[in-house]
Amino acid sequence: MTGRPLLIVSLFSLLVFAPVCAYFAAFAPDWSYAYLIDSHRLPGAVDLAVILVDVASVPIGFGLAVRRGRERRPGTYGRVAALPLLLCATFIVAAFPQLGVHATYAQYHGDFGMRSVAGSPLGYALLWMDGILVLGASYTARMLRRLASPVKST
Repeated sequence: MTGRPLLIVSLFSLLVFAPVCAYFAAFAPDWSYAYLIDSHRLPGAVDLAVILVDVASVPIGFGLAVRRGRERRPGTYGRVAALPLLLCATFIVAAFPQLGVHATYAQYHGDFGMRSVAGSPLGYALLWMDGILVLGASYTARMLRRLASPVKST
C-alpha cells in the first residue's frame, strides 16, 4: 500500500496520534501504564518503543484494512477493526478504576495522595488531547474520502 492515502494516514500518525500518546507517557507515565508498572523502574527506551509501536499501528492498521477491503467481502472493515477495538475496550473496562485516578505508582499502591482525574490537570489534558485526536481523525477521514471519490470533470 503506497501513495497518497498511506502518506495522509502516516502524517496523521506522526503529527497527531504520536504527540497525544507521547504527552501522556511524558507527563503521566504511571497513569499511562494504568499503575500496573512503575514507570520509574523502566528504562527510557521502553517509553520510546511504546510510542513507536503506537505510531506504526495506524499505518499498519490502515494497510490491513485496505488489503482486506480489496477482497470486497461485506463487513470487511468492521472485522478488521473489531479485534483491536475489542482488546482496547476490554482493557479500558478492566482498568477503569485505575484510569479514574491521578497519582504516582507509589501513591496508587500505597493508597495515599490520589485524586480524581476529573478536574485535575490530567483530566483537562485528556479532554484537550481527545478533542485534538477526534479533529485530526475527522480531517484525515475527510481527506481519504476526497481521494477516493471520483473526480468530476466539467
